[in-house]
Amino acid sequence: MPSQRVRVVQGSCWPCKKRRVKCDLAKPVCQRCVAAGASCDYNTRLIRWSTRPSVALADASALTSSGGGAVTSPGAASVTFAAAASRAMRTIQRPLVNDEQRALGYFQGRVWPLLTTVPDPCAPPTPFAMQHRVVMLSMCVFAASHRYLQDGRGEELITPARSECLQVLRAHVDGVCNKRSDMLPTLLFAVLLLYLHDGFVEGSATSATLKHSHGVLAILAQLGGLPAVIGRGHESMDMLLSEFASTDLTTALLQERTPAFAPDLWPIIDKSSVWWGRDPLGRCSLAAVFEDMAALAIYHDELRSGVEILSVDRVRDFELRLQPIYAPLTPEDLDGTGTGSPETTTSSPPSTPAPGDIEAVEAFKLVRAFQQTALIYMYRVVCGLSAYHPLVQQHVDSCLDGLFEVPRSSNIFHCVIFPLYVAGAHAQSPKRREAVADMVGSIFDDMRFGSVRAIGVALRDVWRGDPDAMSWRTMFGYLSPYAVVL
Repeated sequence: MPSQRVRVVQGSCWPCKKRRVKCDLAKPVCQRCVAAGASCDYNTRLIRWSTRPSVALADASALTSSGGGAVTSPGAASVTFAAAASRAMRTIQRPLVNDEQRALGYFQGRVWPLLTTVPDPCAPPTPFAMQHRVVMLSMCVFAASHRYLQDGRGEELITPARSECLQVLRAHVDGVCNKRSDMLPTLLFAVLLLYLHDGFVEGSATSATLKHSHGVLAILAQLGGLPAVIGRGHESMDMLLSEFASTDLTTALLQERTPAFAPDLWPIIDKSSVWWGRDPLGRCSLAAVFEDMAALAIYHDELRSGVEILSVDRVRDFELRLQPIYAPLTPEDLDGTGTGSPETTTSSPPSTPAPGDIEAVEAFKLVRAFQQTALIYMYRVVCGLSAYHPLVQQHVDSCLDGLFEVPRSSNIFHCVIFPLYVAGAHAQSPKRREAVADMVGSIFDDMRFGSVRAIGVALRDVWRGDPDAMSWRTMFGYLSPYAVVL
């Protein structure tokens, strides 16, 4: 009768060993087995773990609890998120394979921060993905495609992940058709991610961006409209919806059509979690600019259909509302004690700006860029002015000057593509065009989104012709309709 083995090193339970995952050594049963639904025999059969170095894989529990410093909300939000993640881990029906673990970690650490300008954005929908496989597969498709553009690895993972995702998605659609309305929020999460993936990462003729856009609108209609969804679920859902509404608006402006969301919905969107950063003092709002841009698009459609006639007073009203704003002077600036006064700059070293000051400056820069872009659209499309008209060029120059001042390390650097595309297409001098091309290249190097590369190609096509003789539709017709611009 052999003597019972004495455990002298950290080991593993047998189910974890069979699944080739790292056992967490928790007693009386390991949480890896609990999450996978396996029967843990931790106390009956102890297996020594191999001493060979293993591939560094993201722990699923760490993905859903910590989330990395760059993408986890501070304070109480982190505690709530961790609690939700813990519940999700206990309800998952199948263990994550290594590729899925790696994809979730990549999505959270690399992709999610690219979708927002906020320094501390809301947490990604990882707990939701752990509970609903269709959401997890959508995130895996997003991560696999972006990783291939990033470093050229993992191309073989894209097609299988996408095929499985679409298969599960169709099953959910069939469930909705069979009166299972409880599946609609899950379906909305997945289709939103696929829409952003196809529009941002791919943006090619083979993308299903338009179909996913129609799918999102159909699901929202079934749920009672955007106001019935905003603020009712996870923060990440609100942020993705703000991203969808923004890209629908910019696409509508480029294609001269009416946006899907009415102007009065933007104040409702602004009350929830959004992709853009806010001024801490509430002195400016990008949602207000989007509201005016949507009103401009509707006014243009009314002019085109003959419902309205061009009114100088209406144009002047839009000019007044879209007048570029700047941060007002503070009392410290007025009494000479601010950081920018001559006394402080000569007698003492410049002080480091507070985080709130940086957020305010970036918020005003982003708002100004979109205001000037909206004015370019108004003069070109609504008023019918040529590309090189002085009124148009006035705002083209101001917009480009402001964009060129945005440092590459800024949080808004990768979210000024729409203003850069519109103003850059109207640039006259070769020097400005070269600067625009360099900035587009820098943004692509940082983001690795296929839509950014497509914008660079479209700009060169515009510059090869005569922009002053081009209509708005011709100028922006070089870009694929499946690419999303923001």
